[in-house]
Amino acid sequence: MKKNKTIFRVILTIAIVLLVCGLGYICWYLFNIYTSGHEYENLQQPTNSPTEKATESTAATGDTPDAPPDNVAPKEVHDTVNGSINFTKLWEINTDLYAWIKIPNTAIDYPVAQHSGDDDSYYLNHNMYKESAFAGCIYTEKLNKKDFSDPNTVLYGHNMQNGTMFRALHSFRDKDFFDANKYIYIYLPDRTLTYEIFSAYEYDDRHLLYSFDFSDKKVFREYLDYAQNPTSSMMYNTRSLNVTADDKIITLSTCLGDIETSRYLVQGVLIKDEPIQSATESGTNHAE
Repeated sequence: MKKNKTIFRVILTIAIVLLVCGLGYICWYLFNIYTSGHEYENLQQPTNSPTEKATESTAATGDTPDAPPDNVAPKEVHDTVNGSINFTKLWEINTDLYAWIKIPNTAIDYPVAQHSGDDDSYYLNHNMYKESAFAGCIYTEKLNKKDFSDPNTVLYGHNMQNGTMFRALHSFRDKDFFDANKYIYIYLPDRTLTYEIFSAYEYDDRHLLYSFDFSDKKVFREYLDYAQNPTSSMMYNTRSLNVTADDKIITLSTCLGDIETSRYLVQGVLIKDEPIQSATESGTNHAE
């Protein structure tokens, strides 16, 4: 009888420990999801270029996740009135931050990083302040140049449950939203790049830059043939644009929830490259 009581106590103790650990993990997970939406609030705010103003009025679907209204950025970094990004101030936070991405009518309005060290996946679990963070940071790998001159520049971001990072890419699953929202903007210290979205679809988890030699125009052309008509994807939307191997494209990549073997891709083709006249002197990209 005494032996049975001892066994019962051991089992009860193990059960309590497991319960506490499980609750602790859930609390940690929820805390990380919550904080991931606030790490960027001091910098995140829509910028409006002339083209964006024209396209924002087309968002008639009503179900797009706008950037949180309390995301008031300090003027010295991200001036929403004058529509500018001060990269000099941004570099004071982190010199790995080299670009800014915005997609109108979504919450995607973030700095872009590329790790200066050897770890290309560093920003998968570190935020823009180089702090360990569940949400990570929007980033590119060293396989891509920072001037977006490669045939295909790939940006990575987490599919966060709270709507932050690249979660909003999944809005492009909706045909009405896809049709109404055409543009991706990349702000660099010396210029602004405008991309028109031509495809959004599910793909496998292969590493695009290792799997395809996009510098080979034949390879790139064959890849584009599929990207513009991804019929093997269960769900996709495309726009009829004549994208060729002479173009430069951008690929935004995020996860599909618990499906580890798949990714959701949104791709755009470069249609405008606008130099910033005053960028060299001030380190500020004036978006308007």
